[in-house]
Amino acid sequence: MVNFAVVKIRKVLTKSDIKRINSLKRKSKRNEYGLFVVEGVKIVQELMDSDFKIQQIFALQSELDQFKNAISVSEKDLGRITHLSNPNKVLALVEIPKMNKLDRPNETILVIDGVNDPGNLGTIIRTADWFGIKQIICSENSVDCYNSKVIMSTMGSIFRINISYQHLPSYLAKADLPIYGALLEGESIYQTEFSSPSIILMGSESHGISEELIPFIHHPVTIPGAGNTESLNLGVSTAIFCSEYYRQKSK
Repeated sequence: MVNFAVVKIRKVLTKSDIKRINSLKRKSKRNEYGLFVVEGVKIVQELMDSDFKIQQIFALQSELDQFKNAISVSEKDLGRITHLSNPNKVLALVEIPKMNKLDRPNETILVIDGVNDPGNLGTIIRTADWFGIKQIICSENSVDCYNSKVIMSTMGSIFRINISYQHLPSYLAKADLPIYGALLEGESIYQTEFSSPSIILMGSESHGISEELIPFIHHPVTIPGAGNTESLNLGVSTAIFCSEYYRQKSK
């Protein structure tokens, strides 16, 4: 399903395009324009099959057969607008969706507190998609999910996940689902029985779950290990939680 916004189709990349696309590297400009950038043939193809609204696509001549509404650009021009170290063959401008409320109130929700690394958030989104968790709520101080590094790390999963940013103390105070929190001191994840639906709360690998959120946790859960490392990578620990939740749900 190709969902283009209503725009006048042009045939050239303008100086205004270059300035605007480059400005979207900053979160403030993404919010101002309500746009973000998606790059790469495969991920743009997945974008076109989603409900996200595409404002415009820019592509090399060699890719126009599969991106028929795209503006043809040279490799040099693509290099002027890319957000990546090495430009890909296709770049799309996409509208940021309005997702202010949960659209799946009876499903398990993954809540992430203080994730700052774009690669980690991208991995978490991709992991959630793999294990069938379709809703992620991030703390307001987390990295923007429309950061280009996050987008690339999701490998298209971001188009299938409902992501919102909320003040977590207020959200958790009103939540009516059991809350499982990842803590160093807690019941082993392999002995924990997860309810479905529920809330799975993960904290940053640097600081863990914020102190103000700990009172909201009904079930402290830990990942047992045999080594001496201080902590697991957030993306890895989230994958373990999602995997165990999915295993139990699939019985």
